[in-house]
Amino acid sequence: MDNSKKSEIYEILRQNIINRTVEPGTILNEGTLAKQYGVSRTPVREALLMLAVENLVNPMPRAGYLVTELTIRDVQESFHLRELLECEATRLAAARIDETALEHLSAIEIGIPPHVTEMNRDFHLTIARASGSQRLLRLIEQSLDEMERMLNRDPYMIEPPQTYTGHGEIIRALLQRDAEGAQEAMSRHLVNTKMRVLERF
Repeated sequence: MDNSKKSEIYEILRQNIINRTVEPGTILNEGTLAKQYGVSRTPVREALLMLAVENLVNPMPRAGYLVTELTIRDVQESFHLRELLECEATRLAAARIDETALEHLSAIEIGIPPHVTEMNRDFHLTIARASGSQRLLRLIEQSLDEMERMLNRDPYMIEPPQTYTGHGEIIRALLQRDAEGAQEAMSRHLVNTKMRVLERF
């Protein structure tokens, strides 16, 4: 099997689902996709199975794979888990984060608009790394991967506000080595993000 083809098809389909180029409720057919990408069914099937693991599609016997819709419960459960993980990571990071990481966080906040998905991910993973826990980092990275489609609905990711303080409060608390304050700032940030996403339902 051509793993490069599988990975290429997976990435294309994943991005199309996340940005809603392929709408929820669409049925993806192995044969149709194989013809579209000029490959055999095998890499298409493997790519679809990878998407199914991420709950982006559900297998439909004899029909194909149904692109799933996000639900309010999905958002609530995902943000609850993310809050548990990231608040703990932020608490640990307050005592361990070094000057280089703090400077990097500040550079992201000042130089890059908060609506840029890649930079937002970089911000949160920098704190996760600073926690010193590799297991927390892996879980947070996985959580961010799974939430990409949800975060794509956050209006801050589409059009940034004139002022944005969510990340700034976290940085200030980390600079002061204030574990409790940093943890609370992260919690407020995630709750506010969740509420913005839920408003889009």
